Amino acid sequence: MKKIFFLLIGATLTIGAMAQDSARKAGMKDMRKDIRDVRADKSARAADIAAGNKAAAKAETKDIKADKKDIQSDKKTLQSEGVKHPIRRAKKQIHNANVAKKNG
Repeated sequence: MKKIFFLLIGATLTIGAMAQDSARKAGMKDMRKDIRDVRADKSARAADIAAGNKAAAKAETKDIKADKKDIQSDKKTLQSEGVKHPIRRAKKQIHNANVAKKNG
C-alpha cells in the first residue's frame, strides 16, 4: 500500500514539474520574439527617420514602447516561475541562434 501511495505522489510531482517547464519554454519563446520585434522596429524607425517619414517613425516608436512593456510583463512572469535574469537569457539565446545560423 505504501509503495503505491509513494508511486502516485512521485508521478504527480513529475507531471507537475514537466508542466511548469513547458510554460517556461513558452514564456522564453515569447520573450525572444518580443526582443526580436524591438530590434526590427528600431531598425525600421531609423530607416523612416533617414527617409524623413516622421509619422511612420512615431508609429514605430509607439510599437517599440508597447513591445518593451510586454517584455517587462513577461520578465515578471518568468521570474515568478523561477527563471533567473530572463531578459539576459533571452538575448543570449538569440545570439547563440544567430551564430549557429551563420556558421551552418
